[in-house]
Amino acid sequence: MEKNLLKKIVNTGVGFISLTAERMKQTVDGLISDGKISEEEGEKIVEDFTKNTETKREEIESQFKSIVEKVLKSFSFATKSDIENMENRIAVLEALLAKDISDEPKHAKRSKKTSAKKEDETHDSEEHTDDKDE
Repeated sequence: MEKNLLKKIVNTGVGFISLTAERMKQTVDGLISDGKISEEEGEKIVEDFTKNTETKREEIESQFKSIVEKVLKSFSFATKSDIENMENRIAVLEALLAKDISDEPKHAKRSKKTSAKKEDETHDSEEHTDDKDE
C-alpha cells in the first residue's frame, strides 16, 4: 500500500515537473524567436533546468521515502514478512487440527455419549433405590 502511495506522489511530482519543464521550454523558445537570447543559450538553460529538476526529484523522493518509513515504523504496522510468518503458523496449526480431528476414532465419540447416558441411567436407578429405602 505504502509503495503505491509513494509511486502516486512521485508520479504526480514528475508530472508537475514535466509540465513546468514544457512551459519553461516554451518560454525559452519564445525568447529565442524574439531574438532576446541565442539558440545555444536557450538549449543551455533548458539542459540546466532538466538536470537540476532530476537532481531535486531524486532528493525529494529520497526524503519522502525516509519520512514514510519513519511514520510506518512509529505506528508498528505488521510487515509483509510478519504477515507471511503468521499465515505459515496458521497453516501449520490448521493442518495439525485437521489431523487430530481425522485421527479421533468415531467410536470414541459414541463411547463418550454412551458413558454419559449410562451415568444418567445409573444415577436415576440410584434415586429410585433411595426412594424405596424411605
